[in-house]
Amino acid sequence: MGLIFLIWLLVAAVNDALSRKCFNWIVISGALSAVFSLLMFPDSHPVSIGLLDSFFGAVAAFLVLLVFYRMKMMGAGDVKYALVLGLWVGWKLLLPIWGLSCIFAMAHGLVVRSNLKYFYAPALNWDDGTQKNNRRFIPYVTYLSMAAVIVLMLNK
Repeated sequence: MGLIFLIWLLVAAVNDALSRKCFNWIVISGALSAVFSLLMFPDSHPVSIGLLDSFFGAVAAFLVLLVFYRMKMMGAGDVKYALVLGLWVGWKLLLPIWGLSCIFAMAHGLVVRSNLKYFYAPALNWDDGTQKNNRRFIPYVTYLSMAAVIVLMLNK
């Protein structure tokens, strides 16, 4: 089940990096896979958590990121993705994943909003960081996925 989890993380990260959206099919497939893994194969779950820990992770992710969504700082796809990520990893691993993904997102925002973007890659066409047509400029699902992989590698 760990390979399915990694593929799901990869698909979500690449999709968000390219289109700045987390589609519902990604969220639904991740949620179904997580619940199926917990119920049918609890011994082969990637982080060996129980159903209650998984539920608390999902609820915590949803409630905390819902606040940011209501302040229009985050898209609904980011909130739904974090909920499913909470199902996969539980609340104990979700805390360091949140912290690391926030560091990635903050670094992204600082580079995009400053003139450093031209120093690092002058040939790329950088956005100025503003929202155009209700599109978010920070791919937070991508950073959640990257942080999840890093935290899981360091956790083993």
